[in-house]
Amino acid sequence: MTETYEGIQQEAKGPGVEEWRQADKARAGLSATYQSLKEDPRYSEEHKAQTAWAKYEEVRAQVEQLAPEAREKMLRSAEGRERLSIPTPEHEGLITKDTDKLLLTAHERSRLEGLISREEKSSKGPFKANPADVLKREYARGLTQGGPGGGATVRAVYELARDWGLDIHQIVDEHRKPHHHGALEDAQRARMQANIVGKGVSEPPFPNPRLQGGKAARRVGDYGGGQKAFVPRGKQTSATKKRRPPWK
Repeated sequence: MTETYEGIQQEAKGPGVEEWRQADKARAGLSATYQSLKEDPRYSEEHKAQTAWAKYEEVRAQVEQLAPEAREKMLRSAEGRERLSIPTPEHEGLITKDTDKLLLTAHERSRLEGLISREEKSSKGPFKANPADVLKREYARGLTQGGPGGGATVRAVYELARDWGLDIHQIVDEHRKPHHHGALEDAQRARMQANIVGKGVSEPPFPNPRLQGGKAARRVGDYGGGQKAFVPRGKQTSATKKRRPPWK
């Protein structure tokens, strides 16, 4: 069964969801205001238009703040969940601030780059080495080794796959456990939610009081400063054209 937008939002959890709901609530309130004004016989069309457009500007400012904030939080959450979906040796993670571990990771990255380069040069034709296969093999070795050395190998594999545009899931998927798959599903759902957060706000069903007839066209001579419209001077009319003296 296809999920509805409302169902997805209702079941959503995690960072950014509250901002998403607030933005949609503000949009829904604006639509209700439009409908109420249209059906209210007490007010003139001019008053309805002014009220509706003032409310529109207010809600648009809210949504333009809330929607990007919701998307940013959801995408950050997705990135964190994706990292949690990648198995690492015990007590090792993909992100570290430890200087020794960072140096060890940089060394492992250089070693893997050299290993891939040598295997590519030594293999030919249809049997040419595939960088993803090399990283997959080294990743499994790093998990088995464990400790700081294994953690460095895993981090180096992750960084190379990211920087070279390789499919990290193809490399690590066979080592995932249920909780890794759960984290990946959460990451995918957070990205999907971020993609459907809307920034648009419906304009009022009334002409904009600032514009003529609701169209983005000013009246001739209306430049906001009371100046008259500039009309280019063409040829002088016969009424104003100077006549040649009869003696010329």
